[in-house]
Parts: sequence; C-alpha cells; structure tokens
Amino acid sequence: MLEASHLDPVKVESFQEAVPKGQVVATDPGAGTQVRRGSTVDVTVSKGPERYAVPDLVGKSKAEATDQITATKLTLGTATEAYSETVAQGLVISVNPPTGTLLKRGDPVTIVVSKGRQPIPVTDFTGKPAAQAVDALTKAGLKVDATQQENNDTVPKGDVIRQSPSGGNLYTGDQVTIVVSKGPVMVQVPDVTGKQADVAQKILEAAGFVVERQAILGGLFGTVHHTTPAAGSQAPKGSKVTMVIV
Repeated sequence: MLEASHLDPVKVESFQEAVPKGQVVATDPGAGTQVRRGSTVDVTVSKGPERYAVPDLVGKSKAEATDQITATKLTLGTATEAYSETVAQGLVISVNPPTGTLLKRGDPVTIVVSKGRQPIPVTDFTGKPAAQAVDALTKAGLKVDATQQENNDTVPKGDVIRQSPSGGNLYTGDQVTIVVSKGPVMVQVPDVTGKQADVAQKILEAAGFVVERQAILGGLFGTVHHTTPAAGSQAPKGSKVTMVIV
C-alpha cells in the first residue's frame, strides 16, 4: 500500500503483549500525515508477546545453568540441593518451569542441584536377631549376605555374631555381611549308667561336659544311677552334666 503511494516502507519489529504477531502496530509518520513522494515510513510490526524458552539445564553445573539462564534473558530463582542416585554432585537434577516453557523476560527459573548419592548410616546388629538385621538393612536399601553361619557358645542361635561393616555410611545397593550364630556345638550325652563314678566322669569330660556329682544315701556303691541331662539327649558342649551316684 505504501509503495502504491510512492513511499518507502522500512519494517521495524517490536514485541507486543496485545497485538498478534505479524500485525502492524503503528507507522512513523502516522497515518494521514502529508509527506513527500519517496519519503521513508517506518512500519512497526508486532513480534507478538516477548517470550523466552527455558533452556535445557539438566546435567549442567550450577554456574553453567546460571549463565544459560541469564543469556536467555531469564533470571535464576532459587537453587536448592537434593540427593540423587543418578546425577553427579554439583550438577542440575531438574528445572522448574520445565525445559522449553515460554516465559517473560526476567522471569525466574528454579533449579535443583545434586548433592550426590544419599549416604545410608549402617546400624550395628551384632547380638540381635539376624532376621531383624536383614529386614532393616534391606529396607534401608542395602544388600545383605546372611549365608555365613558359625557355632557360638555365647551368642544365641539365630542372632548376629559379627557384621561387616558394622558402622559408617554406605550407599544404595552396597552390601553388608552378617555371620549368624548356630548356637553352641551340641553333643550327645554318653550313657554311663552303672559305671563307677570316676570312670563315668572321665567319659563325660572326654565328651566335652563339665561333670557334677550328686550322691544318694552317701553313694555307697559308687556307681552312676542316671545323669541329668539324660543319656542319649543333646546338650551344649561345655555345659554341666550331673551324675546321680548310688
């Protein structure tokens, strides 16, 4: 239209919140102004609202993310920290609003920066039930090897004799090894019924028992009437066997 009026249009673009992209906002000189043939007329055309896309910041350092946000004509909002099992310490885990969101100039962009993997404090379950240890350590995100078992005279059967590691910090998927007690070594009580007390005591001691004598009516004959625990039963090695002597 301006060319038909023998004028020279110069396109000037500007952001406009209310005028759709591509529409003329104004002319300079304004419409109706008398100008000479061939004069230059500035035509301001709307670029639409001024918006800038949130850049892809995941995996970038905080400094890199800040530079990119500034270069995009946005501003860094809050920068919080959180643990991450997959993103290395110091790198951006997430961004809000999400990447690609269109914002006004100067709008804030929030980032979350990784503190690295979350440490898991290791509880010492020595002397406690192995089932309790396995359950708690597994729920904490650790692997547990509870396949090793040993006899132990002081730690009850099913309890933890020792643990490795027994303290400090581990991370998700790390392993804790526990050794589980089978209780004391069990030994069958020998049958010493009718034997002389001295002979019977040697047999019982050779089997690993501590022997105690209990005489009935003074133990006149010096022979063993019975034992407690009874002959043939299982008793912990090193435990006491009482001989009843008649």
